[in-house]
Amino acid sequence: MLRRRFRRAIVAAVLWFLVLPGSFVGIAVLNSHADRLLEYGAEVTGQVVGVYDPFARRGTPTITVDYPVGDALEQAVVSRDSDRAYVEGDRVRVYYDPADPQDMRTADERNLDDRWMGVFVFPLVVALFAWPWMVTFGVGWARRRKAARRDGWQPATATVVGSSSGYQLLRLDFRGGAMLVVRTVAAVRGRYSFLRGGPVEGHVAGSGRDFVLTLPRGPRTPGPYAIPLRVPRGSRRRAHR
Repeated sequence: MLRRRFRRAIVAAVLWFLVLPGSFVGIAVLNSHADRLLEYGAEVTGQVVGVYDPFARRGTPTITVDYPVGDALEQAVVSRDSDRAYVEGDRVRVYYDPADPQDMRTADERNLDDRWMGVFVFPLVVALFAWPWMVTFGVGWARRRKAARRDGWQPATATVVGSSSGYQLLRLDFRGGAMLVVRTVAAVRGRYSFLRGGPVEGHVAGSGRDFVLTLPRGPRTPGPYAIPLRVPRGSRRRAHR
């Protein structure tokens, strides 16, 4: 069971890690396309006919540009990523794809597609946070598995006695009258709130940061269920008074 939790954590860590190069490649492709327009696109002089600066930077600053394509006048909204300040009437150099005149940029603005940037940037930001968590959880499950194999399992009754920042504080009652206060460990706070339903019988193994509680069944699964625990600083196993 602990091996299964370890494998799941490692698989999740690998998948989140793969998001990183995938996102970087996608962003690089968008930048490369903008560079190709600058090098190979048709070059004309355009005019700024509108400037949008979002309030408190809540949104993408843009300029609206008119530019000639043959005998016609095209208009496009350009995402701004430079520090250049614009006013209506400014002249700008425009580079566009002759096969698709709306595919354009200016000399100073790459005009990267916000939708595609969101597709690549959002997973990148999430992965930068999620991947270290998954690695940490994988290492933690490996340590708990090692501790359980070394020390063996002890039967215990777990009772919720409080909460700390969304995590459950448990009192573990052992045979012979000893007790120990521990807390749950989870990437999502409140994940083990189902333990508030009443005392549960299970087995524990490990110590300190490498503690684990196993139950005969989980809240939604019929098989054994493992819950990572941590012994708070200053908590010691002691006999009931």
